[in-house]
Amino acid sequence: MKHKKLMIPGPVDVFDETLDTLAEQVWPHYGADWAPIYWETIDLLQQVFQTRNDIVIVTAPGSGAVEMSVASLFAQGEKVAAVSNGPFANRKIEILRHFGVEVIEVKSEWGTPVAVERVRDVLRQQHDIAGVTVVANETGTGVRNPVQELADVAHEHDLPILVDAISGMGGYNLPVDEWELDLVCTSSNKALETPPGLGILSVGPRAWELIEAKKERSFRGWYYNLSTWKAYRDGAVKSSWRSLRPSGGAMPVPSPTTQATGLIAALNTSLKRILHEETLQGHWARYAWAQQVTRQGLRNIGFEMLVADEHASYTITTVRKRADMESDEELRKFLLDKHGFFVSGAGGPLAGNVLRIGHMGKASTPDYLFPFLLGIEDFVRSVKEVEISTGASLVGLASAPLAPFS
Repeated sequence: MKHKKLMIPGPVDVFDETLDTLAEQVWPHYGADWAPIYWETIDLLQQVFQTRNDIVIVTAPGSGAVEMSVASLFAQGEKVAAVSNGPFANRKIEILRHFGVEVIEVKSEWGTPVAVERVRDVLRQQHDIAGVTVVANETGTGVRNPVQELADVAHEHDLPILVDAISGMGGYNLPVDEWELDLVCTSSNKALETPPGLGILSVGPRAWELIEAKKERSFRGWYYNLSTWKAYRDGAVKSSWRSLRPSGGAMPVPSPTTQATGLIAALNTSLKRILHEETLQGHWARYAWAQQVTRQGLRNIGFEMLVADEHASYTITTVRKRADMESDEELRKFLLDKHGFFVSGAGGPLAGNVLRIGHMGKASTPDYLFPFLLGIEDFVRSVKEVEISTGASLVGLASAPLAPFS
């Protein structure tokens, strides 16, 4: 079966060297050979997160990392102020409630960022809030929320902030230490350009302090429990299997279970490419270029964006269906059947009316974006019978990313 090119909000098509690493023989999750790869990957992730905080890698989807964060940081009966302006914010709220947390929702319309003053007002009025949560880059709507400002507001009230950066981390500047982001989670299969399967968390000192203080009154389970991982990291858990590790003098790997070593090795390869070949700033520049090309190219042929330019995601573009379209599905089906591009629809109040275009991984390169835009031109011309010249979508676009990408 011929591979369809992924232009969805994740997973993403990854570069060949990452796939080559996945094809290697299986690594054990401990030992003298594995430990250096693991710890190098931790160091590379700290560079992407721009932090010296502890990094935890778990075998899980992004939502697993979110659940682990929620379960570890908050206790049953506590109140949390949660920004609500999209489906993944709503998922986090659902997870919070599952753990018995009372949620104070701070809502804004889907496709618009939350107003910081509304969060500040909630914290002024509610004196028993235990923390603030926000999705940095809402995958369901393609909007960026004001993370730095929200962190400042949380810290004004001496509260931790939990940031879901699943489709944001690596795609644009989210400096964890500079903004004092207490707990941040992401996943491997978006802007880190690795196949799905790894949840990644940055845990700061304030978060660890709260996690440890609440561990006796929280229902966390065992695996999705940061206290479990901290115990293994600190060497507090002494088990007979430790003596079986043929690690020699290598620093032990702080994992309570078998890890997805092939995915971690692939992530290592991808991160080296991002940091050593592109540079982190070059990586952000490629994503900014892809955002600009996608938005301007679609506007050139009559499409309207859902999100205002100043709040638009660098990893996902949400575009309204044209007035002459019955639903977004007819364009998505045309692109898949005729041009081999897989694009997503939207959910909730946007269902049927909005397409979600992911431009991460290989989809943020000219080899994907230019043929993709020409495919949409073909739809407008051949299906909607609108007279537009070939290449109309490409008029005025920069022909290459703002920085080298390969």
